[in-house]
Amino acid sequence: MKKRLIALLIPLAINSYSFTSYALSPAPIKIKQALDVAPENGFAGFNLATNSGTTGGSKAKKEMIFLVNNKKDLLEAININKDQPRIIQVSGVIDISENKPYKNFDDQKSRSLIKIPSNTTLIGVGDNAGFINGSIMLSKVNNVIIRNLKIEAPIDVEPKFEEGDGWNAEWDGINIISSTHVWVDHVTLTDGTFTDNMYREKDGWKYVQHDGLLDIKRGSDFITISYCLFENHDKTMLIGHSDKNADQDENKLNITLHHNVFTDITQRAPRVRFGKIHMYNNLFKGTVNKSKTVYPYQYSIGLGYKGSVLSENNLFLIDGLKDSCKVAKQFKGDNLQDKNSLFNQSKLQLSSCGFDDNLRWSVPYQYSVDDIKQFSKSYSRLVGSGKL
Repeated sequence: MKKRLIALLIPLAINSYSFTSYALSPAPIKIKQALDVAPENGFAGFNLATNSGTTGGSKAKKEMIFLVNNKKDLLEAININKDQPRIIQVSGVIDISENKPYKNFDDQKSRSLIKIPSNTTLIGVGDNAGFINGSIMLSKVNNVIIRNLKIEAPIDVEPKFEEGDGWNAEWDGINIISSTHVWVDHVTLTDGTFTDNMYREKDGWKYVQHDGLLDIKRGSDFITISYCLFENHDKTMLIGHSDKNADQDENKLNITLHHNVFTDITQRAPRVRFGKIHMYNNLFKGTVNKSKTVYPYQYSIGLGYKGSVLSENNLFLIDGLKDSCKVAKQFKGDNLQDKNSLFNQSKLQLSSCGFDDNLRWSVPYQYSVDDIKQFSKSYSRLVGSGKL
């Protein structure tokens, strides 16, 4: 009797193993840009030591190319053969909550974080691919490309109260932590359907449920953000964890931002500690008039502790803002050099604003700047998801 039971169980075990290992079938390349590597016109395409740049999953074998349209398949594509390069193509909008509202902080933490492995290209197929109710997280990984996706800022269901500061949310649209060689390209990041005017009050404070759209911190390095659309958000992009995090962040956080559009963004575009940030051909559109927007403009570039920014050929179109000095704000930092940027169609003048324009570093890669006025006229067909 025992021998017969064992004989019956063996094929069942084999079948079960096969189903688990191969439930997600490999897929052909649906979008040719899935094979692209980061161009050399930004820090992600540059590596001083090896000149290898960021290749993502471009070297993936056929069996490591996937097409997913739901969370289950997405997680399987992430978890299979962890050390191998992979291309994950996303079709349609994936609800990371799987239409099951998060109950509390712990539930949201356990179900909402999508952790991308090293040597991965995560790319949307078509004009309507992306994620809602979740956070894309890169933690202690290397060589990742994220492209052609729309990501709505996650809504924190249980913000933490900080004495004197009120309610603060935890989750970001994309969070890059202790990771190197990352290219984020043609991604749209937005508050989407839940905007800040929908916040309620709790204990006399605004119940803030959005954190950042894209944060980069804790020693992350060699990163390019290009042709991305950031829209309708308050605290948009934080670079550098804290003033006290020199051990991780000093001499890291080499980041390029080029050909991005920030529209109706209140602040932190970006807010910088420690990093060396090269910003060129970016467009900033907003208004200081609170009657015209949910997200009234405060500043674009935040200069934090030991942060340094080179700004070139950017355009700041800020309705109602008279003082050009206010496109940047000092937070224990003042190192900002600008070349040929425009403020409301006139040359940006920062010479009397109290910034230190003596950069102690130089751009190590080759790049070319475009006519920012022409870019501002054509950006709607160039920038964000669905525009590859």
